[in-house]
Amino acid sequence: MAKDQKFPPARRTSSIAYDNGCQEKYNRVDLWRKRRNLPPTALSSSSSSREEEEAKPIYTVGVLADIQYAPIPDGHSYAGNPRYYRHAKEAAKHAAEHFQEEGVQCVLNLGDIIDGKCSDVERWGGSVASSAEGDETSEEEMKMNGSSVGHEAIDDVLEALSAYNLGQILHTYGNHELYNLSREELGRKLSIPFTLEPTNDLVGYYDHLLHEPQHSSSLKVRFLVLDSYDVCLLDRCAESSHKRQAAHKILAANNHNYPEEENSPEGLEGTQRRFVGFNGGVDEPQMEWLKNSLQTARENDERVIICSHQPLHPDSTWPTCLVWNYEEVLTILRSFNDVVAASFSGHAHKGGYVRDESGIHFRVFPAVLESPHPVKTYALLDVHESRLIVRGMGDCISDVYDLDHLTAESGADA
Repeated sequence: MAKDQKFPPARRTSSIAYDNGCQEKYNRVDLWRKRRNLPPTALSSSSSSREEEEAKPIYTVGVLADIQYAPIPDGHSYAGNPRYYRHAKEAAKHAAEHFQEEGVQCVLNLGDIIDGKCSDVERWGGSVASSAEGDETSEEEMKMNGSSVGHEAIDDVLEALSAYNLGQILHTYGNHELYNLSREELGRKLSIPFTLEPTNDLVGYYDHLLHEPQHSSSLKVRFLVLDSYDVCLLDRCAESSHKRQAAHKILAANNHNYPEEENSPEGLEGTQRRFVGFNGGVDEPQMEWLKNSLQTARENDERVIICSHQPLHPDSTWPTCLVWNYEEVLTILRSFNDVVAASFSGHAHKGGYVRDESGIHFRVFPAVLESPHPVKTYALLDVHESRLIVRGMGDCISDVYDLDHLTAESGADA
């Protein structure tokens, strides 16, 4: 950023407080959380044709986060938040039908397409038969046949999402997929192009370019999909995985509850609470890929939107949801703030937002899972030259994000 170029102070739209038990609570009073009544994309008949053209989005994209379907009765999170496991699949189907009707160019699924409870549905009041048509089968029999409730559940959600077929669904994956399936299986089911790194570990980062606008424009948008479970404990071999060994060292050094209570942030304060076993980090090869991809986007005059399951900015979410090495990732993104329009994520279940001093917008989308029938939570993203418009459905808040930082002297001129 040019030394004389300044953006407004960081705008926060989620306030985090802690009670005596260190349970994060969400402040729902923030002004941003009041739904905006956005105008339709077409202006009034008195507007000029130029204004009408500018009012039309160049691209429209569907957004979903944390569907977490499971064939079990409604329940609660470990913190007591209500969860609507079966309704989540119906909401996903409704969203896909809406995306098809709107003609969106692609869909962002920000991870956790199924819930970890699929690994033991009978414990949670469900049955294997409820996850698929046909005779009742035990979980043990399914495993012997090379299947599982998790496999069936992902297939059920993908069937629901198949109502949309106009473009690609860009899947990230989260901790809940890894409680049920291996990365090899996720790659096959979700079409995630995992890379086998020299450490012999699979990592799922990739990009997708939108280059066919809905009307006359030269704007190109590249989505960079990060793997925030690059370095982690989940589905990594304890004996042979260098990334799991790195995760072990990180948690041992930063969380006194580990390894006995690897998912507990008890006694940790502030952003230190991110060092729990259901999170992960981004390793050096992926960060190098990120820098190279952003440099290519800069050279090709492309706009970039970052997608990840875990949030990247501490002011957009509560600490227990952050990527372990978020500071390193933020440093890279801020050095390309002439290219990066926004960063989208899920994982936290309650939405959040901040625009930091780089001008980049960091948005956490709310979970499909935690909206009861008949509420269906998802979003449509309209991409314009000078702004992004989030049209929130259900419990997702609508908002407008100016992209003035992309036209300022920034990034390479800093």
